Amino acid sequence: MRIPVLPLIVLLLAALPASPTVASAITAANDTEAVVLKDFEALSAGDVEGLAAVFAPRIEIYRLPTEAHTLVGPRSDRMRTREELRAYFKAAFVAQPPMRHEVLEMVSLHDLAVVRVAIHMPDGAPPEHAFTAFRVRNGLIEGIWHIAREPAAAPQSGAAAKAVIRQLGNANNRGDADAVVGLYHPDAKHFHARRDPAKLGGAPPARVIDEASRRRFYRELYAEGPRSQVDLVDSVALSEWVATRERYTDPDGSPRDHLTIYRVRDGLIIDEWHLAP
Repeated sequence: MRIPVLPLIVLLLAALPASPTVASAITAANDTEAVVLKDFEALSAGDVEGLAAVFAPRIEIYRLPTEAHTLVGPRSDRMRTREELRAYFKAAFVAQPPMRHEVLEMVSLHDLAVVRVAIHMPDGAPPEHAFTAFRVRNGLIEGIWHIAREPAAAPQSGAAAKAVIRQLGNANNRGDADAVVGLYHPDAKHFHARRDPAKLGGAPPARVIDEASRRRFYRELYAEGPRSQVDLVDSVALSEWVATRERYTDPDGSPRDHLTIYRVRDGLIIDEWHLAP
């Protein structure tokens, strides 16, 4: 599957809000989310210096993915530093007036946040929506990953995908291996967290490489009944993409949170990236 790569200026301006006041349907739940919202506020005001102030001296920005089963697209070579970003947006705001963006949803864990943003065009056309990930460390944005866009997205876009992920959690909590496996496409791919600040997503696990190994893994996992119980704490969705913060409670009662991105198509999970911890 090939996904068209839009010109960089369209991706960056369209994935960033820029109106006199930022329209946000949410408030920040933590410091990471607060920094992301500051980025949107500076872009809304066309405030290049305010924008530069929330970015690290060196940054990584990635375009939309271009291949199947990939989460990260090509890296931008135009904005690798704060100074390059400052120069880029000084020119960009002259070339094209800022557009109004509405932050609809955001989910985060530690230094990662995933947002859904509605992009309102000046002509009043139905908004496009963007699904984007940020990495924030020491109060500054170090990375942005443009993951998906949907023209004229409906408010309920992503609801069906969210429902599949809820079914996955329920099947896990019952210890139902066959139900879990039945929610994955036969060719679904799984990816571990890299624990690398320059990466998003990771490599596939050694034990789960196809439908047979997936079924074997889950039957072994639930051989003595349900294991860790999972609760969906928060989620963001757009079309076939879902980012979730999930809380696992181990048999000894200790909790652990995970940030995961799923891709769901026709009611089946086709990709699963564990981003954190």
